[in-house]
Amino acid sequence: MSSTRRRRRALFSTVIVLATAVGVPSAAQAGPPQDTSCATTGSVDFGVDLAGSGWKFTTGDDPGWSEPSFVDSGWRDWSVPDNWGTVTDLAAYDGFAWYRKTFTLPARPAGVTDSAVVAALGKIDDADQTFLNGTEIGRTGGFPPTFDSTWEVPREYYPADGLLRWGATNVIAVRAYDGTGGGGFHQGPVGLFSKARLRTLAGITGKAATRTQLAQVCAVLSKQHRAVAAGDIRAYASTLADGFFHQGDTAARRIAELRAGRTTLTDTQAEVFVDGRGRLVVDTIRTWGNLAPARELLYFDARRPVELGDQSRFFRDEYESAAMTRRVQFNVYLPQSYTRTRAKRFPVVYMLNGFNGSNIEWESRDIDTVLDKLTTEKNLEEAIVVFPDGDSGWYVDTSAGNFRSMIVDEIVPMVDRVYRTIPDRDHRGISGVSMGGQGAFTLGLRNPTVFSSIASHMGALSFGPLVGTPAEQAANAGLRPLTLVASMSAADLSRHRFYFDGGDSDDYRFGVAAQQMSTLLAAKGVKHDYQLGPGRHDDAYWMPKLERSFALHTEQFRPARRQ
Repeated sequence: MSSTRRRRRALFSTVIVLATAVGVPSAAQAGPPQDTSCATTGSVDFGVDLAGSGWKFTTGDDPGWSEPSFVDSGWRDWSVPDNWGTVTDLAAYDGFAWYRKTFTLPARPAGVTDSAVVAALGKIDDADQTFLNGTEIGRTGGFPPTFDSTWEVPREYYPADGLLRWGATNVIAVRAYDGTGGGGFHQGPVGLFSKARLRTLAGITGKAATRTQLAQVCAVLSKQHRAVAAGDIRAYASTLADGFFHQGDTAARRIAELRAGRTTLTDTQAEVFVDGRGRLVVDTIRTWGNLAPARELLYFDARRPVELGDQSRFFRDEYESAAMTRRVQFNVYLPQSYTRTRAKRFPVVYMLNGFNGSNIEWESRDIDTVLDKLTTEKNLEEAIVVFPDGDSGWYVDTSAGNFRSMIVDEIVPMVDRVYRTIPDRDHRGISGVSMGGQGAFTLGLRNPTVFSSIASHMGALSFGPLVGTPAEQAANAGLRPLTLVASMSAADLSRHRFYFDGGDSDDYRFGVAAQQMSTLLAAKGVKHDYQLGPGRHDDAYWMPKLERSFALHTEQFRPARRQ
């Protein structure tokens, strides 16, 4: 497994850009003309909101429906965002559907270039392919036969120069596919916006940078680009502040990756503003080597020509996985004191997603805020929490993906190398939701030297891994948690601490499975924490119980620290 360079998307989805736009500072921005060719002020506020009524909708699939000339008058009148689950004839529908909207753009506003406009489509359940005036501008997720659910990923696409018809009629067409549950545009914003407007919609505020500030940022970015291209590690290091920390990267980690052969760095369509803390912020499309471009916010010191990093404690990491033969992502939450000291080490909890989920779904739940409250208000142990992308792989190795090897053999040791963990099983727990609860039991029990505490929220404890070929599913049938626990001795089971729950109205009867697991462990004399309680198979049931599962991990971590 190689050294990592991650494609960061803590705030934004991946986008493709074409060119840098140069803004014109206002007269109030005093100072002599400077080279600002690498950045704009980001002061142009533009948006055409396409949410609400005026859309057309139909189920089915036909590539001709992307054409602007197609007559969609026979389709259903529609509004977005929407939710198929609330529409009588779509509630049980899984399959293709198309959305179309015809709209008129105003005359091109001053200072707005085509390449500075983002087509934001919010979040679509599960996959989409989007066309503007008959030209594809982006796609997210996968359609059958390689279905990939990306319901939690924000869509941001960049139309090519000349594609927008200013002062004229435009047509946006969205081919959508839902593979299970829900369906449709379940969250905005939906429209054509400048990056400045998108920042406002995201609650990111600031004021325009002066020419002098633009020149300072451009000088640092240019120095970084030249240093990386020349392999001049010392020059690049000089652009990073003491205490630099950005999306998990320290200066040492960045330098190590440069030594490992990173060769190019580019920033395009950069916009600079000043945030409320006086930092210079660059909203840029950044590309490292041959990795896909990604939108990032970079933070610079307003007094010195150095990059500070965002000091983020919740972000996406990425690496080249030998087990999966592709790049894979995982999210990382760092506790509040992690960035306040460079000495302290922390226990780790691995949190596994449910079916049709991924590491990104935790961002929608604001899980970092939830975890902060658990440590500050409930006196639970501070821990690093890692969220692998379990997709729908049931955390086993099959022809659908080597998810067990990815987590146990790759991510766990990499996290111990890169982050300040306490790298032993007594300080390493595993939790999961639904399919992830099943995975927490199977990975925890089958890897007792890796994980100690095991927690499952409304877990599929009565299911074996439902993935792979029929032969693979048959071979993995023994990984049904109830079967696995029944086959183990009390002594082996007692090496772990257990928490699990299930709702009495769980849609998949996982509450019954939790009851059965409690009975089975009790018969073996194995201590465990179990909760049934009222509720269905949803976030409203399990999220309030995070306090209970992390209390279990705390009970494991604190005695271990005193040894």
